[in-house]
Amino acid sequence: MRRSTYWMAIVVGVLTGCARPTDTPTPTPGPLGVILPTFTPRATRLPGERTPLPTFTPAPTPTPVVHIVQPGETLIDIAQQYGITLDALQAANGVLTPETLQIGQQLIIPIGSGAQPAPGGGLLLPTPTPVPVTIQGTALYETPAGSVWVLGEVHNPGAASLENTQVRVALLDASGAEVASGNAFTALDVIPANGASPFGVLFVAPPAAVSFTVTVIRAEASPEPGNRYMPIAIASQESALAGLQFKVNGSLVNQGNFNAAGVSVVLTTYDATGRVTGYRQITVGDGTLAAGGAAEFTIDIVPNGPVGSIPDHYVLAAQGRTAQP
Repeated sequence: MRRSTYWMAIVVGVLTGCARPTDTPTPTPGPLGVILPTFTPRATRLPGERTPLPTFTPAPTPTPVVHIVQPGETLIDIAQQYGITLDALQAANGVLTPETLQIGQQLIIPIGSGAQPAPGGGLLLPTPTPVPVTIQGTALYETPAGSVWVLGEVHNPGAASLENTQVRVALLDASGAEVASGNAFTALDVIPANGASPFGVLFVAPPAAVSFTVTVIRAEASPEPGNRYMPIAIASQESALAGLQFKVNGSLVNQGNFNAAGVSVVLTTYDATGRVTGYRQITVGDGTLAAGGAAEFTIDIVPNGPVGSIPDHYVLAAQGRTAQP
């Protein structure tokens, strides 16, 4: 698993619906929050970009080593534990900076499958046959600095939740040859039935590429929510454009019978065609939430696309592990 299996857990609460962006709180909470704006941003694309079709038969890759981030660890500490460079660690995990590193986060370690993690870390072995899922909303964006983002989301069409969901993104040249690749876990640790979770891979200095592919390399059926993860629900939300930032304020509730830890909110934005234009994940407060308790949050993002534009719609999701006694 991407988290310590003896106590760490997550439950996802998701709100869905459609509305126009407004500063007025949604009166009735639901499983998913969606806001429709007055105009549509368009994603920046490289010439000849091709959006991959949904995949239902992903191919497994060699056994990855996954490190579970422990309190007090830094990126340099983790790289030194496994005898790899900081650049290699960041490249293997796509979106990874010292500012976004979180306790309990699962990091891919780019070493051979026979390597042993340092004490306090953890191994996460791959599933031979990932559960069928759908890749959707994929898009490629070139940043002003010359980096390339590939964003998208994994949709769970099944009747059970999924966890440990991981994708591989590859950049292709004009001949279809692979020129770069990177792996990433989905933002949500548990994807509910008929739910979705965003992912992103950043290529800092990519070679010339005109298209990309996304393949699922992990996806495991999960019995959650109910044991390791607490059900965290979005209770209210409101959105507004503040300068270049799209901001959402809201509140969430721990609907479980136990305290929750690692409580976070994920905001995903989309254009009019359903492509992911950006996502952001934040820890709510100190990350803890008592059973039956509520907490407020503010999350903002600068979506990819025309400067100053707002998303066509967005989705909020919350998650939290069962707190250790």
